[in-house]
Amino acid sequence: MYLSNYTETQQNNFASFCNTNILKPIDGLTDNRIHHYRRLIYNIIDDSLRSAYPLTEDLLQENEWKYLVDDFVAKHKSQSPQIWQMPYEFYQFVDENEFELKAKYPHLIDLFLFEWKEIELYMMEDKNDEQSNLSIEIYNHSQVVVNREYEILQLSFPVHLKPSNTVSLEDKGVYYVLMFRANDKVQFFDLSPFFVWLIYKIENNNYSIEQLIKKSEESNKNINCKVIKESFLKFIYTMHSKGFILGFENESEIK
Repeated sequence: MYLSNYTETQQNNFASFCNTNILKPIDGLTDNRIHHYRRLIYNIIDDSLRSAYPLTEDLLQENEWKYLVDDFVAKHKSQSPQIWQMPYEFYQFVDENEFELKAKYPHLIDLFLFEWKEIELYMMEDKNDEQSNLSIEIYNHSQVVVNREYEILQLSFPVHLKPSNTVSLEDKGVYYVLMFRANDKVQFFDLSPFFVWLIYKIENNNYSIEQLIKKSEESNKNINCKVIKESFLKFIYTMHSKGFILGFENESEIK
Protein backbone atom coordinates (compact mmCIF):
# COMPACT_ATOMS: atom_id res chain seq x y z
CA MET A 1 0.00 0.00 0.00
CA TYR A 2 1.45 3.37 -1.06
CA LEU A 3 1.36 6.38 1.26
CA SER A 4 0.35 9.82 0.12
CA ASN A 5 3.14 12.36 -0.04
CA TYR A 6 1.57 14.17 2.87
CA THR A 7 1.45 11.08 5.11
CA GLU A 8 4.99 10.06 4.17
CA THR A 9 6.28 13.54 5.02
CA GLN A 10 4.54 13.52 8.41
CA GLN A 11 5.94 10.08 9.26
CA ASN A 12 9.45 10.98 8.10
CA ASN A 13 9.42 14.16 10.17
CA PHE A 14 8.28 12.22 13.22
CA ALA A 15 10.99 9.56 12.74
CA SER A 16 13.61 12.28 12.16
CA PHE A 17 12.67 13.94 15.44
CA CYS A 18 12.99 10.65 17.33
CA ASN A 19 16.46 10.23 15.84
CA THR A 20 17.87 13.75 16.00
CA ASN A 21 15.73 15.64 18.54
CA ILE A 22 15.24 18.31 15.86
CA LEU A 23 11.56 18.99 15.26
CA LYS A 24 10.33 19.58 11.72
CA PRO A 25 6.70 20.59 11.06
CA ILE A 26 4.18 17.87 12.05
CA ASP A 27 0.47 18.55 11.90
CA GLY A 28 -1.77 17.81 14.84
CA LEU A 29 0.81 17.80 17.62
CA THR A 30 -0.25 18.28 21.21
CA ASP A 31 2.06 20.69 23.01
CA ASN A 32 4.78 19.19 25.22
CA ARG A 33 4.03 15.55 24.36
CA ILE A 34 6.12 14.60 21.37
CA HIS A 35 9.35 14.66 23.38
CA HIS A 36 8.11 11.59 25.26
CA TYR A 37 8.36 9.51 22.06
CA ARG A 38 11.94 10.59 21.54
CA ARG A 39 12.76 9.84 25.19
CA LEU A 40 11.20 6.36 25.12
CA ILE A 41 12.88 5.32 21.86
CA TYR A 42 16.24 6.73 22.90
CA ASN A 43 16.10 4.99 26.29
CA ILE A 44 15.31 1.63 24.68
CA ILE A 45 18.34 1.96 22.40
CA ASP A 46 20.62 3.25 25.16
CA ASP A 47 19.57 0.53 27.62
CA SER A 48 20.11 -2.18 24.99
CA LEU A 49 23.59 -0.90 24.18
CA ARG A 50 24.59 -0.53 27.83
CA SER A 51 23.46 -4.10 28.49
CA ALA A 52 25.42 -5.37 25.49
CA TYR A 53 28.63 -3.47 26.24
CA PRO A 54 29.06 -3.10 30.01
CA LEU A 55 32.88 -3.17 29.82
CA THR A 56 32.97 -0.58 27.05
CA GLU A 57 30.54 1.66 28.90
CA ASP A 58 32.74 1.37 32.00
CA LEU A 59 35.83 2.33 29.98
CA LEU A 60 34.31 5.49 28.47
CA GLN A 61 33.42 8.64 30.33
CA GLU A 62 29.69 9.26 30.56
CA ASN A 63 29.81 12.16 28.10
CA GLU A 64 31.78 9.99 25.63
CA TRP A 65 29.23 7.20 25.87
CA LYS A 66 26.35 9.66 25.41
CA TYR A 67 28.10 11.18 22.41
CA LEU A 68 28.44 7.75 20.78
CA VAL A 69 24.81 6.85 21.35
CA ASP A 70 23.58 10.28 20.19
CA ASP A 71 25.67 10.02 17.03
CA PHE A 72 24.49 6.47 16.36
CA VAL A 73 20.81 7.28 16.85
CA ALA A 74 21.02 10.40 14.69
CA LYS A 75 23.04 9.03 11.78
CA HIS A 76 22.66 5.26 11.57
CA LYS A 77 19.87 3.56 9.65
CA SER A 78 19.32 0.24 11.38
CA GLN A 79 19.21 -2.80 9.13
CA SER A 80 17.92 -5.53 11.43
CA PRO A 81 14.38 -5.69 12.86
CA GLN A 82 15.73 -7.71 15.84
CA ILE A 83 16.83 -5.48 18.69
CA TRP A 84 19.42 -7.97 19.97
CA GLN A 85 21.37 -7.49 16.72
CA MET A 86 21.45 -3.70 17.04
CA PRO A 87 24.62 -3.74 19.21
CA TYR A 88 26.51 -5.28 16.28
CA GLU A 89 25.52 -2.33 14.10
CA PHE A 90 26.64 -0.02 16.90
CA TYR A 91 30.05 -1.73 16.98
CA GLN A 92 30.34 -1.38 13.19
CA PHE A 93 29.27 2.27 13.35
CA VAL A 94 31.95 3.12 15.91
CA ASP A 95 34.59 1.19 13.97
CA GLU A 96 33.81 3.10 10.78
CA ASN A 97 33.32 6.59 12.20
CA GLU A 98 34.58 7.47 15.66
CA PHE A 99 38.23 8.15 14.92
CA GLU A 100 38.98 10.45 17.86
CA LEU A 101 37.76 7.97 20.45
CA LYS A 102 39.65 5.13 18.76
CA ALA A 103 42.80 7.23 18.94
CA LYS A 104 42.22 7.91 22.64
CA TYR A 105 41.38 4.25 23.37
CA PRO A 106 43.38 2.08 20.91
CA HIS A 107 41.81 -1.09 22.32
CA LEU A 108 38.23 0.20 21.96
CA ILE A 109 37.33 -1.85 18.88
CA ASP A 110 38.83 -5.03 20.33
CA LEU A 111 36.70 -4.50 23.42
CA PHE A 112 33.57 -3.95 21.35
CA LEU A 113 34.30 -7.10 19.33
CA PHE A 114 34.98 -9.22 22.40
CA GLU A 115 31.71 -8.18 24.06
CA TRP A 116 29.69 -8.56 20.86
CA LYS A 117 30.98 -12.11 20.25
CA GLU A 118 29.66 -13.16 23.63
CA ILE A 119 26.18 -12.08 22.52
CA GLU A 120 26.53 -13.62 19.07
CA LEU A 121 27.65 -16.98 20.43
CA TYR A 122 24.92 -17.02 23.05
CA MET A 123 22.24 -16.29 20.44
CA MET A 124 23.56 -18.52 17.65
CA GLU A 125 21.61 -21.51 16.34
CA ASP A 126 22.50 -24.91 17.74
CA LYS A 127 25.29 -26.55 15.76
CA ASN A 128 26.17 -29.57 17.84
CA ASP A 129 24.71 -32.82 16.57
CA GLU A 130 23.40 -35.43 18.96
CA GLN A 131 26.51 -37.16 20.31
CA SER A 132 25.05 -39.98 22.39
CA ASN A 133 27.79 -42.41 21.31
CA LEU A 134 30.69 -40.36 22.65
CA SER A 135 32.86 -41.63 25.47
CA ILE A 136 34.20 -39.57 28.34
CA GLU A 137 37.31 -41.76 28.40
CA ILE A 138 40.35 -40.88 26.31
CA TYR A 139 42.46 -43.54 24.56
CA ASN A 140 45.41 -43.43 22.20
CA HIS A 141 43.23 -44.10 19.17
CA SER A 142 40.34 -41.84 20.21
CA GLN A 143 39.30 -38.98 18.00
CA VAL A 144 38.44 -35.71 19.70
CA VAL A 145 34.99 -34.26 19.08
CA VAL A 146 34.81 -30.51 19.71
CA ASN A 147 31.93 -28.21 20.46
CA ARG A 148 31.02 -26.55 17.16
CA GLU A 149 29.51 -23.53 18.85
CA TYR A 150 32.76 -21.63 19.15
CA GLU A 151 34.97 -18.99 17.62
CA ILE A 152 38.62 -18.06 17.96
CA LEU A 153 39.25 -14.32 18.00
CA GLN A 154 42.56 -12.73 17.13
CA LEU A 155 42.95 -9.48 19.04
CA SER A 156 45.60 -6.80 19.20
CA PHE A 157 45.02 -5.99 22.88
CA PRO A 158 44.41 -8.25 25.92
CA VAL A 159 40.90 -6.99 26.65
CA HIS A 160 39.99 -10.49 27.85
CA LEU A 161 42.84 -10.57 30.38
CA LYS A 162 43.01 -7.10 31.92
CA PRO A 163 40.51 -4.52 33.19
CA SER A 164 39.70 -2.33 30.21
CA ASN A 165 40.89 0.86 31.92
CA THR A 166 44.37 -0.63 32.46
CA VAL A 167 45.04 -1.69 28.85
CA SER A 168 47.56 0.54 27.07
CA LEU A 169 49.56 0.75 23.86
CA GLU A 170 52.35 -1.14 25.60
CA ASP A 171 50.08 -4.20 25.63
CA LYS A 172 49.70 -4.25 21.85
CA GLY A 173 50.53 -7.63 20.35
CA VAL A 174 48.83 -10.75 19.04
CA TYR A 175 46.32 -12.46 21.31
CA TYR A 176 44.02 -15.40 20.68
CA VAL A 177 40.79 -16.03 22.56
CA LEU A 178 38.71 -19.19 22.40
CA MET A 179 35.03 -18.39 22.98
CA PHE A 180 32.37 -21.10 23.08
CA ARG A 181 28.87 -21.80 24.33
CA ALA A 182 28.30 -24.67 26.75
CA ASN A 183 25.54 -25.28 29.30
CA ASP A 184 23.79 -22.05 28.25
CA LYS A 185 26.87 -19.98 29.07
CA VAL A 186 29.59 -18.40 26.95
CA GLN A 187 33.08 -19.11 28.21
CA PHE A 188 36.41 -17.75 27.03
CA PHE A 189 40.03 -18.86 27.35
CA ASP A 190 43.29 -17.26 26.38
CA LEU A 191 45.14 -19.42 23.83
CA SER A 192 48.74 -19.69 22.75
CA PRO A 193 49.41 -20.07 19.00
CA PHE A 194 50.13 -23.76 19.65
CA PHE A 195 46.63 -24.43 20.95
CA VAL A 196 45.07 -22.42 18.11
CA TRP A 197 46.95 -24.73 15.75
CA LEU A 198 45.85 -27.77 17.76
CA ILE A 199 42.15 -26.84 17.62
CA TYR A 200 42.43 -26.32 13.88
CA LYS A 201 43.98 -29.78 13.50
CA ILE A 202 41.31 -31.39 15.65
CA GLU A 203 38.42 -29.88 13.72
CA ASN A 204 39.79 -30.24 10.20
CA ASN A 205 41.33 -33.70 10.37
CA ASN A 206 40.29 -37.09 11.61
CA TYR A 207 43.45 -37.51 13.63
CA SER A 208 43.57 -39.80 16.63
CA ILE A 209 45.01 -38.67 19.96
CA GLU A 210 48.20 -40.54 19.12
CA GLN A 211 48.48 -38.85 15.72
CA LEU A 212 47.77 -35.40 17.19
CA ILE A 213 50.56 -35.82 19.74
CA LYS A 214 52.93 -36.92 16.98
CA LYS A 215 51.97 -33.92 14.81
CA SER A 216 52.49 -31.63 17.80
CA GLU A 217 55.98 -33.03 18.39
CA GLU A 218 56.88 -32.67 14.73
CA SER A 219 55.81 -29.02 14.71
CA ASN A 220 57.68 -28.16 17.92
CA LYS A 221 61.01 -29.94 17.63
CA ASN A 222 62.73 -27.45 19.90
CA ILE A 223 60.49 -28.44 22.83
CA ASN A 224 60.85 -31.62 24.85
CA CYS A 225 58.40 -34.29 23.66
CA LYS A 226 57.35 -35.08 27.21
CA VAL A 227 56.46 -31.44 27.83
CA ILE A 228 54.41 -31.33 24.61
CA LYS A 229 52.50 -34.48 25.49
CA GLU A 230 51.79 -33.27 29.03
CA SER A 231 50.59 -29.87 27.77
CA PHE A 232 48.48 -31.54 25.09
CA LEU A 233 46.74 -33.92 27.49
CA LYS A 234 46.21 -31.21 30.12
CA PHE A 235 44.53 -29.04 27.49
CA ILE A 236 42.33 -31.93 26.32
CA TYR A 237 41.19 -32.81 29.84
CA THR A 238 40.60 -29.16 30.82
CA MET A 239 38.59 -28.37 27.69
CA HIS A 240 36.57 -31.56 28.14
CA SER A 241 35.67 -30.56 31.70
CA LYS A 242 34.62 -27.09 30.48
CA GLY A 243 32.44 -28.38 27.65
CA PHE A 244 34.52 -27.34 24.65
CA ILE A 245 35.48 -30.94 23.94
CA LEU A 246 32.28 -32.97 23.88
CA GLY A 247 33.91 -36.38 24.12
CA PHE A 248 35.86 -39.03 22.25
CA GLU A 249 35.00 -41.63 19.65
CA ASN A 250 36.64 -44.69 18.04
CA GLU A 251 38.36 -45.69 21.26
CA SER A 252 40.67 -48.64 21.89
CA GLU A 253 42.62 -49.77 24.92
CA ILE A 254 45.40 -47.40 25.91
CA LYS A 255 48.84 -48.95 25.78
